[in-house]
Amino acid sequence: MEFPETNWTMMAAATMNGGDQERAAINRLCREYWKPVASCIAAKGAPSERVDDLTQEFFMQMVDKGFFKRADREKGRFRSFMLGSLRFFLADDVKHQMSQKKGGHLEQSQLMEDSATVEVDDARFDRAWAEVIFEKVLGSVKKEMKESRGSEVWEVLKRFLPGEAKPPTYADLADVMNVSESGAKSEVFRLRQRFRTALRSEVALTVSAPHEVDEELAHLREALSGSSALS
Repeated sequence: MEFPETNWTMMAAATMNGGDQERAAINRLCREYWKPVASCIAAKGAPSERVDDLTQEFFMQMVDKGFFKRADREKGRFRSFMLGSLRFFLADDVKHQMSQKKGGHLEQSQLMEDSATVEVDDARFDRAWAEVIFEKVLGSVKKEMKESRGSEVWEVLKRFLPGEAKPPTYADLADVMNVSESGAKSEVFRLRQRFRTALRSEVALTVSAPHEVDEELAHLREALSGSSALS
């Protein structure tokens, strides 16, 4: 598989060049990874009305404090970089809030960094990250299939993908596509192959080297707690 430009290299280039390229990269980052960041912040016990504000502030600080300029693809996966940066941000937020309270008292809604809490928060972040990856891949495959096969066929075909409800029979698909059952099976095989290829390509954007793709896929499958969405 040809190894594409990763989120690391795209972020580094955008940060160094500045201007429209940087803004586009940051906007994309916020759009694509808002969900796992917000999910982790909510898990920390932040009031619901503060979750979006803290999420936006996190991405703003990533830019303002030059986190992207210091990002190094050799130091690990992009997911791990984001989670580590978020943990640093939340710890800094707690220190700020402590300085605003007499006696340094922390409310229950603020960061707690015991090992059990960290493990749960990491799992929540990783699950949301996996869901984002899956949704992006499903969206790209959906667009391709609707353009090539039409909406009606897609609505039946998609039910053969991992994570979907119980699929229809091949005979049902054959009727919709006006092909033989053998032809329907071939269509499903090609769809699943296309989905796997798109999934690997998407995951490849978030790791440092080709050999890490399978490891990251295995981690994301585990993060989904037995879900077959990324199988």
